[in-house]
Amino acid sequence: MASKIIVGALIVGYLGYIVFERFYQKSLRKSFTHVIHVNGTRGKSTITRLIDAGVRNCGFRVFSKTTGTIPTIINTANEQVVIKRLGLANIREQLKMMRLAQKEKAEVLVIECMAVSPELQYISQDKMLEADIAVITNVRLDHLQEMGSSLPEIASSLANVIPKAKHLVLGDAQFLNIFQEKAKKYHTEVHVAEDFQKEDSLNTFFENINIALEVAKVLGLDLDKFYEGMKNYYPDPGAFEIIETPGTVFLNGLSINDPDSIMLVYHQLLQKYPKEDMTILLNSRNDRPSRVLQHIELLKKLSDHKIILTGTNTHFIKRKLGKDYVARVEILRSVEDLKKEKVIFAIGNIASQGMEILQFFKDAQEVQS
Repeated sequence: MASKIIVGALIVGYLGYIVFERFYQKSLRKSFTHVIHVNGTRGKSTITRLIDAGVRNCGFRVFSKTTGTIPTIINTANEQVVIKRLGLANIREQLKMMRLAQKEKAEVLVIECMAVSPELQYISQDKMLEADIAVITNVRLDHLQEMGSSLPEIASSLANVIPKAKHLVLGDAQFLNIFQEKAKKYHTEVHVAEDFQKEDSLNTFFENINIALEVAKVLGLDLDKFYEGMKNYYPDPGAFEIIETPGTVFLNGLSINDPDSIMLVYHQLLQKYPKEDMTILLNSRNDRPSRVLQHIELLKKLSDHKIILTGTNTHFIKRKLGKDYVARVEILRSVEDLKKEKVIFAIGNIASQGMEILQFFKDAQEVQS
C-alpha cells in the first residue's frame, strides 16, 4: 500500500512539473516580440549572425545564439560570449537561452536550431521556442542516419520547425511543394528568398544575404538599414573564407561537409582560381562513418587535383580510393608541408586538426599584414 502511495505521489509530482515547465515556457515566449528559428543544412550560423546584425541596426534589443563551430551567444550589448557546456549538447539549452534573453530584456530572439532528429526539431519549435518566423536555409544530403537518406526525406524532416499560423522563409524553391503542403495545414505563409542583387558579398555567400533580407522583409524593416547593419555582423569562426598568405591561398571550406554544397562552392572557386593550382585537403572525422563514405565518392569526382588527407580514417580513405588515385593522394605529415601548395581548398570537417590548420593559416596571414 505504501509503495502505491509513493508511486502515485511521484507520478503526480512529475505531471505537476511538466505543467509548471510548460507554463513557464509560455511566459518566457510572451516576453519577446519576435522569435526567429534558423534551420537547414548549410549556412545556419552565418544567417543567424546576419539577421542579428541587421535587426540590431534597425533599433531592436536582440539576443542571438549559434551552434556553429563554437557555440556562441551574442547578447543585447552586442558582445560575443562562448557557451561552456558541462556535458553533451541538449536541446533544453534552448530554454536556457530564452531565460537569458528575457533577463536581458531582449525584444527579438534569433536562435539556430540545434536539433537533428525530426522529433527533436518538432519539440524545439512547438514546445519550446514557438518561433513566429522559421527559416530553412537549404536541403542537402547530411545527417543521413537521423534525417533520411534522400533529399525529399531530409526536407520533410526540416519541415518540423514550420510554425503554426506564422511565417516560413525558404532559401530556395527546390522543395517548395513539401514545405507548402505542411505550411498550408498550419495556415502559415511561405516566403522564398528573392535575389536582392547586392554588390558586396559581405565575405559570405549571396544566398545567405538574400535569406537574411527576406526575413527583414517579413518583419517589415527598412531593407537598406538592415543591410547596413549586416556589414558589421560577427562571422562564424568556421565560416567559409579566403585566407591569403605568402605563397599559399587557403580556402576554408572545412565547415562545408556535405558533397552537394562542396561541389557548389568548388565550381564557384574555379571561376577565380586555376584548376591546375588547386589542391584538395580533406580533414576526416571518425564519428561520422556515412560522411566518410560520401567523401570518398566526392574525392573521386575531384581526382584531377592533388589530394591531401588528414584527421582520422586517412589510410582507409586512401585504400578505398584505389590504385587509380594513389599517385595524387598524400597523407599529411606536418601542417608546415601545406605551405608548398599554391591554392588549398579545405573541406570535410573543422574539428580537431581542421581547427589547427585553419589557425595556422590565420596566423600566417596576420604575420603578412
